[in-house]
Amino acid sequence: MDRLIAIAFRYSRYGVWFGGGLIILSAFIVAAEVLIRKFFNHTIGGADELSGFALAIGSAWAFSFALLERAHVRIDSVYVWLPVRARAILDLIGLTVFLLFMGLLAYQGTGVFTDSVELGSRTMSALETPLQYPQFFWVAGLYFFVVVAVLMLVRALGTAFRLDFSGVQRQIGSKTVSEELNAEMRDIERRTAEQAKHDGGAAQ
Repeated sequence: MDRLIAIAFRYSRYGVWFGGGLIILSAFIVAAEVLIRKFFNHTIGGADELSGFALAIGSAWAFSFALLERAHVRIDSVYVWLPVRARAILDLIGLTVFLLFMGLLAYQGTGVFTDSVELGSRTMSALETPLQYPQFFWVAGLYFFVVVAVLMLVRALGTAFRLDFSGVQRQIGSKTVSEELNAEMRDIERRTAEQAKHDGGAAQ
């Protein structure tokens, strides 16, 4: 199971890079649209439409990465005061409910996608973009999240059956302050090592 999750983590990182690249590209398109409208009193059209597609696709593919990194925001004012076992149970319930919701969203998204394919739906802008293409990447990101969530839930349930509730929290619970601090320290060390290697190579 750990191997499957490691593979999912790698592909989720690719998905985040892909979605982030789309968002950056859309930012350049919007900037070009603003400049052309400002200085040439003309519009290329569709910039807001493309940026909306990029945001939807980027967000869908970022969900799984955030889940794997335990980076999603939680309101845990009461949670942090509970015993480890209670926190583990709440983590399992929370992930299960989240999985059911995202599964429903992916299912409904599939219906939207298939309707667009069957009807040949296009946007009502000057670009007349076929909706099936951006919707495909959006729905694919949602289903990838569902797969990742299932893997994480199965692993966490196995850990809970072994009565390792601290392990459950490490797998799917909110990050503690010490975990976030250690992650930041490792990131700083990694960047420092990369910078030193780069400086050493430049000196040669």
